[in-house]
Amino acid sequence: MDIIATHSHADFDGLASMVAARKLFPDAKLVLPAGAQETVRNFLAVHDLGLTKLKDVDLDRVTRLIVVDTQDPSRLGPLKSCIENPAVEVVVYDHHSEPESAYAGRSAQSVIEPVGATTTILVEQLRRRQIAITPFEATVMALGLYEETGSFSFSSTTSRDLEAGAFLVAAGADLRVVTDTLRCPLDPDAIALLNDLLEHSEVHYLEGCKVLVATSTIDRCRGEAASVVHRLAELQGVDAVIVAVMMDDRVEVIGRSRRPEIDVGWIAREFGGGGHAVAAAATVKRATLAEVKEKMVRLLTTQYRPTLLAQDVMTRPVKTIEVDTTVKDAGERMTAYGLNVFPIVDEQERYVGIVSRELIQKALFHRLGTLPVRDIMQTDAYTAKPDTPFHDIETAMIERNQRFVPILQETKIVGVITRTDLLRTLHDDVLRLARMRTLKPGEVDAEMRGPRRNVATLLRSRLPSHLVTVLEEAGQLADRCGVSLFVVGGCVRDLLLGIENLDLDLVVEGDGIAFARRLAQTLHARVKTHERFGTAIIVLPDGFRLDVATARTEYYEYPTALPTVEQSSIKKDLYRRDFTINALAVRLNGKGFGDVLDFYGGQRDLNDKVIRVLHGLSFVEDPTRVFRAIRFEARFGFHLGRDTAALIAGAVKMNLFNRLSGHRLLDELKLSLSEQEPKQIIKRMAELDLLRFIHPQLQWTERLRTLLESIEQVIDWYRLSYFNRRMETWLVYMTGLVEMLPEPAVRDLLKRFPFSESEVCTIRFVRSGCRTVMRRLGQTAELQPAEIYRLLSGLSDETLLGLMAKSKGDLVKRRISAFLTTYQHVKPILSGTALQAMGLKPGPQFKEILSRLLDAKLNGIVKTEAEERAFVLQVARSSHS
Repeated sequence: MDIIATHSHADFDGLASMVAARKLFPDAKLVLPAGAQETVRNFLAVHDLGLTKLKDVDLDRVTRLIVVDTQDPSRLGPLKSCIENPAVEVVVYDHHSEPESAYAGRSAQSVIEPVGATTTILVEQLRRRQIAITPFEATVMALGLYEETGSFSFSSTTSRDLEAGAFLVAAGADLRVVTDTLRCPLDPDAIALLNDLLEHSEVHYLEGCKVLVATSTIDRCRGEAASVVHRLAELQGVDAVIVAVMMDDRVEVIGRSRRPEIDVGWIAREFGGGGHAVAAAATVKRATLAEVKEKMVRLLTTQYRPTLLAQDVMTRPVKTIEVDTTVKDAGERMTAYGLNVFPIVDEQERYVGIVSRELIQKALFHRLGTLPVRDIMQTDAYTAKPDTPFHDIETAMIERNQRFVPILQETKIVGVITRTDLLRTLHDDVLRLARMRTLKPGEVDAEMRGPRRNVATLLRSRLPSHLVTVLEEAGQLADRCGVSLFVVGGCVRDLLLGIENLDLDLVVEGDGIAFARRLAQTLHARVKTHERFGTAIIVLPDGFRLDVATARTEYYEYPTALPTVEQSSIKKDLYRRDFTINALAVRLNGKGFGDVLDFYGGQRDLNDKVIRVLHGLSFVEDPTRVFRAIRFEARFGFHLGRDTAALIAGAVKMNLFNRLSGHRLLDELKLSLSEQEPKQIIKRMAELDLLRFIHPQLQWTERLRTLLESIEQVIDWYRLSYFNRRMETWLVYMTGLVEMLPEPAVRDLLKRFPFSESEVCTIRFVRSGCRTVMRRLGQTAELQPAEIYRLLSGLSDETLLGLMAKSKGDLVKRRISAFLTTYQHVKPILSGTALQAMGLKPGPQFKEILSRLLDAKLNGIVKTEAEERAFVLQVARSSHS
């Protein structure tokens, strides 16, 4: 006799897996060894699945036991005796990550894999063997799959679970039955248990997660405790919940988790139970409820580090001023760094007090600018230590109306917590609670789009494995060095957009160069440092380059100046960047690996497809950011934010671009004209009145539009013809812009921008030096290939493409195309060495002979080596005669 069984208090995943297993073992009997949850019992009261009662089974006749959704013999009730019988074959199908039981290996058919539901494993077996299922069977299996994965919202859900769900829906699963069955209302006993758990609960902040621990002595809800716990987690909006419920002579421990950081399966196993990371349970005997709760809390707080301490929230490093700094100087520094409060230190760099912008402004109003700040500083401000709980700091800031809290390690200031830090932390917690309460079945946790998003999985799936290893090793080294490490900028932006970008920029809160040197040693790589800027380049053994920089802040002495840079925090480092979508960072340290830092709404702007600057003086400080904004707008299909567009208009009115050096402006033009859609960028520049800063006489006209379209076409043709050949796209488009200008304007433009000599030659030749060439190429009379070759040989590809685009006739385009694709690659078989071997003496005639041989080759007069030799001898004889 074959028997299919699942664990005691069977849930829908266990029941569905039994139904699926029977399709694999058609002669087996379905047996529930130790009861089922109430929702399962209610379902079985309406639907006959052909179950066999345990009392009707002769266990001595069992030859094979198929166990689903568990590996724990103690959860099989009387069927445990079958497992203890070595003559019984035991086949296991399970998705729990607990250590494999000894009996699980007694059959080669066993499958134990980490997916979201055991039902998924069995559905895959059915699909592999092409076993058909009925719509009702598909509905039962869908019940197990949806319940165990939380309608595909639990973090344990995998792509395989989604594929299994799609298969079941295609097989006719009735999702209305699934919804109605799984969302049954709580009965009075369940409501009583829920209320009791709420009254006897406490919150722990662990690993950045909110964990609820609750207890109850209400034992009237034996079969529905698990569903009550799930409802409790939804109601309280927590990341994980672990409860202990007293039931007669035992305590039932039930855990549910929405975050992979909190593994409730591990906690259940510590109590002798089982399960997986997101759902687990255990039965504890010979222990009081208080003892079980004490152990739960102890396990949580020893395994998971309490979070939201001052050191987790504070901003560092800190800008300070000395006690002898004058009021005037302090005010100027506040403006330069964009700060509202300065901590003050003495000669030994010990903290002595703070001074606010309000105090500075009042002192300046009273003409006390030469006074040292020691005379006006506040010395009784509340301070905290790095391990001070954040809640204590929050309370102090609110009660004292204090916007700025220095964090001290003994007498040294190591960080600060500002009002912004406080609001952001509280906002994250409240926002996550609100979002979790609004989740619907099957909906992904919206927190993943919020400020605390973790992209570790994205990093590991989108980056090459060897680079992921490099980042992980860098994060581990940062932990050992006691510094914070981040990957920042465009790589993070493109990671979130799903675009490949392997330009990895690392930022260190601390000494970036010292860290780069240690990382290079760890990776057996070379390092090149730039002490002045606090940056380094690490070159890995395979040639891959990794940029490392110290977290910096910057200020500008005057508009359009290059910035003055100083060491700072990651928050200030991101604030100095051009746009919010580029002001994103991903933490690489240890347990926070993959956490996204988004202080300025970059994720929101990525979602809304908006280009937005970080502050109103962004374009005043660096007008080149305007060209970057247009470039990103075209590259990503985004649009300028309304305020950003208004700030660009203001920068144009102030004529800030005329103050830019030709070198900086040319660099931005090269990048813009190297994008995929330069015509769109040029048109957008015209709309924003920016073309005049390239040259006052440059305007958007129908003639320019037509020429740019022609350039687009010839470049597309070139790329198709020469997939791997390098060509400076920007230079071809630049020839098109210059074509719109009169000769004096061209001279002005070439004087302002530092083009290389070869670039000037290309621009001048396409603009005015090509008239003879174009006239010859445009002649309707037939031109021999050799004539075309002599006309075009020596011209760069950019020059040739500029001529093709400029030409109004197809004949010129065809002849230049023939040169690019064919004529320029033609080479005679014979060389100067071959001519010597033929008995010809080296001399001026060699050049003439080889030149005429090439012409003959191009014109098809000679094709084979023998014909070339005959041709050479004929030319040599004629030259002697």
